[in-house]
Amino acid sequence: MYRRFLFCLLVLYSGIAAAQARTDAPLRELLFRKATPALRHVLSHPDSFQVQLIFTTINRDAKGKPSFRDWHFQTDRNKYFNPASTVKMPLAFLALEKLRQMKIWKWTPMLTDSAWIGQTAVSADTSAANGLPSVAQYIKKIFLVSDNDAYNRLYEFLGQGYIHDQLRAKGYNDVKIVRRFVAMNEEQNRHTNPVRFVQNGETLYSQPAAYNTAPFDYSKTWLVGHSHWDRNDSLIRSPMDFTKHNYYPLEDLHRLLRSVIFPESVPERERFGLEEEDYRFLYRWMAALPSESDHPRYDTSEFFDSYTKFFRFKDGRRKIPANIRVFNKTGWSYGYLTDIAYFADFENEVEFMVSGNIYVNRDGVLNDGKYEYEEIGYPFFREVGDLLYAYALEHAPKRRADLSKFREAVEGLGEKPVVVTRGDTARKRLALVFTGHEFADGGVYIADVLKRLGVKASFFLTGDFYENPAFRGLIHRLQLEGHYLGPHSGKHLLYCDWKKRDSLLVSRGEFESDLDMNLRAMNRLGLPEPHYFLPPYEWYNDTILQWTHDLGMQLINFTPGTRSNADYTYPEMMNSYVSGDRIYQSVIQYENRHPAGLNGFLLLLHIGTDPRREDKFYFQLNKLIRYLLQKEYELVIVPRLLSRR
Repeated sequence: MYRRFLFCLLVLYSGIAAAQARTDAPLRELLFRKATPALRHVLSHPDSFQVQLIFTTINRDAKGKPSFRDWHFQTDRNKYFNPASTVKMPLAFLALEKLRQMKIWKWTPMLTDSAWIGQTAVSADTSAANGLPSVAQYIKKIFLVSDNDAYNRLYEFLGQGYIHDQLRAKGYNDVKIVRRFVAMNEEQNRHTNPVRFVQNGETLYSQPAAYNTAPFDYSKTWLVGHSHWDRNDSLIRSPMDFTKHNYYPLEDLHRLLRSVIFPESVPERERFGLEEEDYRFLYRWMAALPSESDHPRYDTSEFFDSYTKFFRFKDGRRKIPANIRVFNKTGWSYGYLTDIAYFADFENEVEFMVSGNIYVNRDGVLNDGKYEYEEIGYPFFREVGDLLYAYALEHAPKRRADLSKFREAVEGLGEKPVVVTRGDTARKRLALVFTGHEFADGGVYIADVLKRLGVKASFFLTGDFYENPAFRGLIHRLQLEGHYLGPHSGKHLLYCDWKKRDSLLVSRGEFESDLDMNLRAMNRLGLPEPHYFLPPYEWYNDTILQWTHDLGMQLINFTPGTRSNADYTYPEMMNSYVSGDRIYQSVIQYENRHPAGLNGFLLLLHIGTDPRREDKFYFQLNKLIRYLLQKEYELVIVPRLLSRR
């Protein structure tokens, strides 16, 4: 009885102290009922710790469509907290969106040129240290370790005015992102430097220096603490003024994350103009751990795995279970700690969202470096995270979540990259894969056969192929008819020696330039950015594999065992020549002689061949497909073949 009475008093006190804040009874009751004395102390003093929490439970219908229920604790958009590095998250999303509109690949090198802002020189970024300077590399570093320089570079690319125009268009009217993470005044932060995107010495896009003339509403004054140290190391015995600092209400940060994790759940105007590969890229690096990055490679004694995972894990540097991934962005500054997170438990098929912040500055002095992050802040996130995770497990909906898109996005993190040459051998399906560079004589015939038999295939074509005006109509038809279109290099370069495979014939820069040319050619045709890359000549080594992996792409190759890939040969090639009948029989014989048959096969053919080959194997495609269908194989595109779904 006494405990119940005490609980009611605590609830009453909290309600009075935070009269302007939104608190939902179920979340408040859950927290107080399960809290340790330390957590209860924090929750019971809203004026001191300024805690705000949003917990979102997720249910899915029979078709997997999610529905959401938000529970609030002391959320108040008029209560200031410093968002710190959480403002890096919207810049990452906006930068990808802008690149998509510009038709520039996210890995294209981006150089920030020097310019004078007032009396402050802003240095150019021309270094490839810790990763080539690109939007993709900056976004990786933002989510892996909350890199400040990476944020500053995206700030330059976007510009202060553009950031606010785009966010307000998506409904974020109260947001202010007006400062870099470097010592600059208000006027200097309105300037941004020239930016160039270059490849192989060629400037693809040049953006001049800019200045934001739009005014900001600073009518609300936000003062924190009772004293602060200024940049001259002088103690100022008055509160620190945050009126002209960055600001992003917790509710807006929570909604921002949801708009990317579940874009279909928000109105279209609130979504970012991203494609499937952009989302896959974001999910991968929002969830990745510092130890899982090879490029750049981090010192994990400083950047331990839970370095940016506040809820549940950062306190005590707890190990993150292999079945759990946290897609999030954290921020810490001036005694404020914030985490905006989506949790996915792949083993239990449970998911939820949680966002929260706390202020831990016992002495009330700002900029003295004395904040209770370790004593109060991180333990708060650990315990709240554990309570909400336990609740999510206990109240998991009967219809479990399909988390496959998130699982696939993080697949292979922390592991040595591997080339994929075959799909699931337990499933009776395969992929027909056609490559092309200078010839396309079989293209129309192949497309006609595929259409007549109702089969989808995958076409990996070079940049030269995509840019050839004579092939434009064929490419357009393949896209319209639902076939997968992917990259096969820009110029069909030989990356490594035929006889000495470990010997590279291209530098990293040449490799990336060649692949970039391929992807830009695809982009100009309005084709979606691909995830899979089939190397030219189907020839690669471990270095090419690693470089492909570092660019967020999966290197694939044909499944060995048949002679299908020899359909490009012609009689003058002497011992290498393979006739169409021999090719056909090699496929049939393999299917008959192996227990798994052609299950999971990537069966490689060519969309066109040298005129000296008169025995065109693609004229046997109709017969081959009918045989496979008769054997009850499902013919699918590469992404489906290699998907868990």
